[in-house]
Amino acid sequence: MKLYYYVHTGHRVGLERLRRSAPVINALSDAGVEVSLLTSDFRAGEFAREQFGIRKYVSVDVPRNIANIATPADALVYDSQEGSRAMWEDMAGYFSAFVRISDEPEDFATKESGFVHMPEIVDPRYFGEFAHDGGTVYFWGDDDYDKELESLADAFAGSDVTLLEGYYFFMQYGDALARKFAAVEESESYDEALTGAERFLTSSPQSALEALAAGSGPIYIEKPGAPSAWRKTMEKFAIPVVESFSKDKISQKQSDTPVYKAQMLRNDAAAAIAAYIKDKLS
Repeated sequence: MKLYYYVHTGHRVGLERLRRSAPVINALSDAGVEVSLLTSDFRAGEFAREQFGIRKYVSVDVPRNIANIATPADALVYDSQEGSRAMWEDMAGYFSAFVRISDEPEDFATKESGFVHMPEIVDPRYFGEFAHDGGTVYFWGDDDYDKELESLADAFAGSDVTLLEGYYFFMQYGDALARKFAAVEESESYDEALTGAERFLTSSPQSALEALAAGSGPIYIEKPGAPSAWRKTMEKFAIPVVESFSKDKISQKQSDTPVYKAQMLRNDAAAAIAAYIKDKLS
């Protein structure tokens, strides 16, 4: 039996799921489970190799083509909302074990071998003591295919805020945004910018949790149309939420002194979920 771990990624959906799934894959590997990462695009696999040391990865264009790579004797972890419940039930019937990871608040398990709901996973490398001398940084997320940020970035104009580019940003997109921000950092500087920030403003729920672990003072700025469920996650950890790209509201949140609940974020969450998955394979 082989274990395949599918993560929905791409230039329209970003790397949110990969940033949380990679630590689980590494924890599974540490526990002696051989895992092959499946991504929606090849660049995400390269990112996983460069940033998380994951060497075995394959890209598949649509989830149903996973069956062209895996066999019924294999197991599949599925971190995606793609497809329908009927498709997930077909997968549960096809693979020897099928574990699904969901971000939908109202979602529920049916025929899966295992089900993980709204996981709060942060790579252990973000837990620690860091020198927060990098000022204020803003991270939209890894994808901005429709260039939404360009029309919203006036909220940062004239402020001493550095933009951290996303992995899938178009070439020269940072140049177009530079006039709205004090400086622009390339996506390769993600870890340094996040762990070194005094305040980390972000529209990425996953990055907000990573900044919380690093002690970088996260503030979550909600993208237009973002699922409201993430507000509850932010509230759980007392991460301030700004529900629109309002210069005044963002400035107000920056002047507040929140009392974060970072102690509620487990640094062993990836290992715990890896153990749960491994148990479902037997």
